[in-house]
Amino acid sequence: MISVIVTLHNREKSIISALQSIVAQTAQQWECVIVDNASTDASEFQVNAYLIDRRMHYIRLKEQVSLQEARKIGLDATTGEWVMFMDGADYLDSNALQALYLIVKKYGTLAGIGHFAIERNGEPKHCCYLPEGKLTARQIIKGKHKVVTGNSIFARSIAYSPESWSTINYALTDHLVAINGEIEQPLVKQNLPFWKKIIRLFK
Repeated sequence: MISVIVTLHNREKSIISALQSIVAQTAQQWECVIVDNASTDASEFQVNAYLIDRRMHYIRLKEQVSLQEARKIGLDATTGEWVMFMDGADYLDSNALQALYLIVKKYGTLAGIGHFAIERNGEPKHCCYLPEGKLTARQIIKGKHKVVTGNSIFARSIAYSPESWSTINYALTDHLVAINGEIEQPLVKQNLPFWKKIIRLFK
């Protein structure tokens, strides 16, 4: 099962499409925890309509915390073998969870990523056209593919350890997984000093 953790803060306009895209998944073995990071708008009202689905759970925080803390709260409330972190502005393709699950099983990795797009003036802009296969940490660091919120799944064993995400192999599906409605936010930070990047390439 895949646990989808949706974090949001004042996303009343986008959270409906985000949750609708989860409900519409071809894969049925999922659970979703929505962590409302102390929203002050009508986000809670919008979420309530989806709680009729027993796979959906809602946690409202009284005080705003960091994104990392909000994700950990959501993670603690889930039980799935695989974990996806999603922002309240992301939109999943209907085959996203199935494609990611099948690709990690096929290549035996602890994480899976897919092609994604960012909205630009209402149009999706693709960011990668690599074929299906296995990507090494070296390829990620070299910029062959970026790991972004909403188009990745992680084994629960490493979901608590984001510092390890830039050191593992990824299974890549050539399926378009997500459209990211906000400014791109890579999960794997690339802000290492130049000399450290060079060293990693030869490890």
